[in-house]
Amino acid sequence: MTDGILLLDKQPGETSTGCVEKVRKLFGKKLKTGHGGTLDSPASGLLVILLGAATRLCPFVQGLPKVYEVIAQLGGTSDTDDASGHIRPETGSALPTAETLERELLGFIGLRLQIPPEVSAIHVSGKRAHLLARSGESPQLSPRPVTITSFSGVLGPDSSGLARFRVFCHKGTYVRSLVRDLGRSLGCGAYVLSLKRLSIGGFGLEEATPVSWLLQSGENAALERMLAVDRLLDHFIVYRVPQGLEGDVRNGKPVPRSSLQRLHWGLIPESGHVVLRTRNLVSFALWEPPCHYRPDIVLSVEDGR
Repeated sequence: MTDGILLLDKQPGETSTGCVEKVRKLFGKKLKTGHGGTLDSPASGLLVILLGAATRLCPFVQGLPKVYEVIAQLGGTSDTDDASGHIRPETGSALPTAETLERELLGFIGLRLQIPPEVSAIHVSGKRAHLLARSGESPQLSPRPVTITSFSGVLGPDSSGLARFRVFCHKGTYVRSLVRDLGRSLGCGAYVLSLKRLSIGGFGLEEATPVSWLLQSGENAALERMLAVDRLLDHFIVYRVPQGLEGDVRNGKPVPRSSLQRLHWGLIPESGHVVLRTRNLVSFALWEPPCHYRPDIVLSVEDGR
């Protein structure tokens, strides 16, 4: 089976695109390979790789909520908003108390506008922002709506200005921007010293494997680590389709809502898709008035449920 999901434990210094290319090379370059959201090179943690027909589901993985573990350095700023950039100490500002840090973090919970880092892959006038920034220009980045659900495990700052916390957030959130803005609200400056992604939806770092181990162990070992597409479906609203209507799903024909049995509740992506499941097919489908779901993306899968 080469249609499925691999969970990688990306190491600091590895690039997300480099990890994708290594997995593609492991299975053969003709195999389609995609990802469920990149990580910056200095960051570590969970990278979700989709293989074969499962690459069509990349946007749905990218839309899942995420959890990051952050170590922030207070008392300075960086032109990249992390430790890889040029650091400017804020010598005239006092470090906040633990109570002040927690109070300011609470102010970031919910839906808010966030300006991405200048050193990022955002397109500005047809060029990547990081290319403009590194050529001496100052890219004009527009604020974007992001949602931060909560924080946990808040510790510090200690005497050297280190603060630790976990952030639960949604698609499009830049943790580097969060820490940069936190430093501004605290009046002392801050940048990311260490960033690790712990989870994407129900996929956890504890299930992930370093890409170096996969390359050393070979294709068969990688296949043993591969997850079925059903692991992704558990995040969404899923309906069972009667087996007699499997041909309609395969051919993209509308399926009446009255014929469906809901298997479980879950997320509805921004696109509005739900999942239709038959014995041999998975479809992400869209509502079609007055009372049908029309299959949009259809994948053949092994008999699951």
